[in-house]
Formats: sequence, C-alpha cells, structure tokens
Amino acid sequence: AATALLAGLIAFTQFDIKKVLAYSTVSQLGFMVAAVGMGAYVAGMFHLVTHAFFKALLFLSSGSVIHGMEHGHHHIHAHGHDAHDGHAVQAPAHDDFDPQDMRTMGGLRQRMNITFIVFITGALALAGVAPLAGFWSKDEILAFASETNQPVYILLALAAICTAFYMGRQVKMVFFGKPRHEAAAHAEESPPIMWVPLAVLALLSFFGGMFINLPFFSKEAYEAAHGPTGAFLRLEGWLEHSLASFHLTEEGLLHLPHVEPYLHPLVAGISLGLALIFLALAFFVVYGKRPRTAEEKDPLQSIPYVWSFFAALPLNTVAMQGIVPAFNKIADWCGHAIDGAFWHDFVHNSLIRDAFVGWSRFIDFIDKKGLDGLLVLGSARLTRWLAGIIRRGQTGYVRNYALTIFLGVVLLLAYFVFVG
Repeated sequence: AATALLAGLIAFTQFDIKKVLAYSTVSQLGFMVAAVGMGAYVAGMFHLVTHAFFKALLFLSSGSVIHGMEHGHHHIHAHGHDAHDGHAVQAPAHDDFDPQDMRTMGGLRQRMNITFIVFITGALALAGVAPLAGFWSKDEILAFASETNQPVYILLALAAICTAFYMGRQVKMVFFGKPRHEAAAHAEESPPIMWVPLAVLALLSFFGGMFINLPFFSKEAYEAAHGPTGAFLRLEGWLEHSLASFHLTEEGLLHLPHVEPYLHPLVAGISLGLALIFLALAFFVVYGKRPRTAEEKDPLQSIPYVWSFFAALPLNTVAMQGIVPAFNKIADWCGHAIDGAFWHDFVHNSLIRDAFVGWSRFIDFIDKKGLDGLLVLGSARLTRWLAGIIRRGQTGYVRNYALTIFLGVVLLLAYFVFVG
C-alpha cells in the first residue's frame, strides 16, 4: 500500500509521457500485492487482468502520441519553420526536441482524435471511473481493505486519489490547450495498423471488468445465488477450486479471509466521487489554462513546498542518494566478504579446487603405479622373465632335444614302476 502511494506521488512531477505510466504501473502493482497480502486473492488477480487491459492501452496509446509527435517534428525539418501556422509556439533554433516530453505537446485531440478517444478511455479506467474495468477491480480491493485493514485502506484510497490527479494532469497536458511546439501543431494520427489494436484494448478496458468478475449489487443477491453464477463473479468461480485447496483441514488450520463478493455502495461511491473530484481538480483548476508554452513552469511548481516535496520522492533523489549507496556498500561488502573471502577463497579454492587437485593426484598415482605400473608393465615384465627362462631350453641342436626326450621317457618309466 505504501508503494502504491509513493509511486503515485512520484508520478506528479514526471514530464515524460511514458514515465508517468511507468510509475503508475508501480503504484498499481502496490494495489495487487496489498490485495494478496490481505488474502483477497481474487481481487488481486482481478486487478492484474483489468490492469493489463488499460495499462497496455495507455502505453501503446502513448506510443501513438510519440509517433505523431515524431511525424510533426520531421514535417518541420522537411518544410522549414515557414510551416508555422500561428497556433503553436515557435520552436527555438537550438531545438532539443523530445517527442515524449508532455511540455511540448498540447492540443493533440484535434490532430489525433482516435488516439485521444482510446487514451482517455484507458485514463478513466485507470482512475477508477465507473463502469470501466479499473473501477470494478480497484473497488473490490478497497472494499476488502475497508473491512479488514483500515490503515491499508487509507493508503490505497490516497493512492487512488493520486492516480486520478496525475492522469487528469497527463490528459490535459497532452491533448488539450494549444500546441506548445510546432511538432504538436503538425502531428498526424497513426495508421490503422496502430490504432486498431488500441480500439480492441479500449473495448476491453471499458467492458472487461463487467465481463470478467461483475460483483453482485447487494449482499442479499449474492446469498440468494449461493456463490458465483451466470454473468456474476466469473473469475471468482474460475479460481474457486484453486483457492479451496488452501483450506487444509475442516477445522480451518489455514483459514483464508473471504473476499466480499458484492458491491459496497459506500466504498464505491467514495472512491468514484474522489476520482471524479481530483480528475476535475487537475483538469480544470491546477492545469486549467497552464502551461501555455513548453518553457513555462508546471503549475504545481508555483505552490510553495509542494513541488520540492514531490521532486524529493523520485529515484534520482532519495533512492539514488540514500538507498542505492547503502545497497552498494552492502553489495560491496558481500562481494569481498562472502563472494571473495568465503566463496572464492574458502569454498572455491580450499574446498572445491584443492579437493579436486588432491583427488586428481591420487588418481594419477593409482594410474601410474597401479594400473600402468603394476598391471600393464608388471604383466609385461613377468611374461618377458618367463619367456627368458623357457627360451634357454631352445638351443637349436638335435642332440639336446633327443636328450630331453630320453630324460622324459626315463622319468615316465620311473613313475610307473615306483608309483604305479
């Protein structure tokens, strides 16, 4: 829950269209993990699926916006600054153009109306506006938190407020007002091969929540239905057997809190009302007529201490100056103490290397002295020694062979006479 809120606050100060969505993804992952941590497994999985719909839509739509801005920038270089139509701010001569910088956009709904429609669909779904997909899944998590863990509910509710505000800020800076750069003034809609998939994702972002896990609208309706049925709670019914496997015993050795399977009007009304209020606050009040130019400061920067607080949150400040150096020192110590001294010196050198070297020397001794020395060379030497003894009787003279035969006959006769 803290991750959801922190990432939502960081998104306030981002000007890169994709960085806003990236921190938004971190924030929504905080919602999912918080749900799983509370035992609301169906709600967490539900938000994972719906989030896949509208966050994929938003990232691809931002790609369409970047593509259009790139086209406008190429148009400027192809036709020169004479193409300036009087509505956009003249690009400076030293133009360091960034097609992802929202400060250079503005007014794109007139140039890219299809991208505008699908983007705002995803933005409203992410902000949790009914009846889009994000409303149903986020409300289920908030409803469960309100019943089981009030501190988590407060953190997630604040994170939901942040979501509505930074999405209202992003939509206003990208699509409304006048173009703040010539590239925005000459941007063109993406081809059908790009916006047709966006249209499909927009439909899923609109109807996906109702189709996947539409809750019952009252506790009495759920109890009368005796569980998931028909068009209601399809995802919960699909996951029912998987979740049932966690109940190890009938006595409830491992008891899982039950996900409330019906709509909580109070929680849903509060979350929807806050989402609409902070969308309107960002859209009409804070970013109502500003920024007018790419160089103008963000309206939040004019509020004392607010911008400095938000600017201190991103990873390039607190994390990079505090957390990362600490982790680097720990990693450096682990590298020297554990990997170097223990693993490399002791385990690798002493245990593994020295053991293999000793075993190899023993095997070498057995091979040279035993197998090769005793068996191979020893048997050869024995054969040669026996051959040398036997060879002495092979003189090549007939008289020696006749004498040998005569002595053999005498020995046989003596054997039969005295023994036989």
